[in-house]
Amino acid sequence: MIESHRLALGVIVDPETGADVDEVFAVFMRGPRTYTREDMAEVYSHGGLGCQRKILSLMVRQGARLAGPGEFTKRAFLSGRIDLAQAESVLDVIQSETDEELACAMTALRGAFSREIDAIKDRVAIVLAEIEAMIDFPEEEIDLDLSTSLAPLAGTRDELAELVATYTEGRAVKSGVEVLIVGRANVGKSSLLNALLKEERAIVTPLPGTTRDLIEDTLHMRGIKVRIIDTAGLRQPRDAAEHEGVARARSRIPQADVVLWVLDASEPYSDEDEHIRELLQGKQVVIALNKTDLPPRLDDKLLASRGIGHVPVSALKGSGLERLKDALYETIAGKGFRSGRILVTNLRHRDALAATHEAIERALAVAGRKEPLEFAAFEVREALSHLGEITGETCPEEILDLIFSRFCIGK
Repeated sequence: MIESHRLALGVIVDPETGADVDEVFAVFMRGPRTYTREDMAEVYSHGGLGCQRKILSLMVRQGARLAGPGEFTKRAFLSGRIDLAQAESVLDVIQSETDEELACAMTALRGAFSREIDAIKDRVAIVLAEIEAMIDFPEEEIDLDLSTSLAPLAGTRDELAELVATYTEGRAVKSGVEVLIVGRANVGKSSLLNALLKEERAIVTPLPGTTRDLIEDTLHMRGIKVRIIDTAGLRQPRDAAEHEGVARARSRIPQADVVLWVLDASEPYSDEDEHIRELLQGKQVVIALNKTDLPPRLDDKLLASRGIGHVPVSALKGSGLERLKDALYETIAGKGFRSGRILVTNLRHRDALAATHEAIERALAVAGRKEPLEFAAFEVREALSHLGEITGETCPEEILDLIFSRFCIGK
């Protein structure tokens, strides 16, 4: 009998021709000590596509079938080895591009987020049990009133609000912090983008207003994913295409996490620059003083009088870029990134938590208005149902299919 969980070295042979296909390791693993809690067998072949295709073809001919997208992780979920939030974090681990993203995904995969949700569910369930006891046994004169029973939910409501609020940071970790490059025409925004990315991503010409659309790329900065976006120069448009580019740049400013404002050291500070400064009020801004390789014409005292600190750079010569990256990183890190924190990174989770928060708010309002107990019980059950959507107890089948369809085959 083959011993469970022990690797064996052998050769895959084509039974029809008797030809050796590949030398492999094979292992049989008896459930429940497996990924899916079912009996499993795995074969580890060499990495060449030819031999892997041949082995898969032989297995299918012997009666096996190819797994569907996410089927192994779905089986692990259905067997109870992991919950739905952990299953989704498997995909996040696979798709992680940075240290922060991976750390966040691993925190969820280890169950930290699920334990937080389970603790909230337990507290809500206790409150529901008390309300239902008052409904079912009114003659027992249970010494509780609705306001007293619902009081613990006030703290739970605040905890839910805090979790929902982490989605802004969680989205930034998962999707990337958005850094928007702005400035008037011909200050070197596109050149600076190319210099930061170390590739010719944007077209650069001596003519002002070359950039007409948003140009986006990703920069990994000390474990944080940064989506850096070049924009059209902010000035009075000269034609319809530039008008659209300027409009897109302006509309993107409110969404940006950080704005990289580029000034031209070889030109005097202008009314257009002042207009941009006013436009960026309230935003987190890092200022790059570009073209420092040319004779200076921008008055440092004028900048100081307006409270404009800056990092001198030359996109052409590559000087000052590391200092600029340091300034960007310090601004981004100041947004609160800390590895290992429980962050809501999944929009589905955020929506379910927000719905739970709203249901609890309605339950507390019922107590304040002294409405019938059944109304409060309904809202508390709704809260429990929304929490169950996160970990999978109450998630509809079509949602499960949609979640696992995003996985690649074999995961």
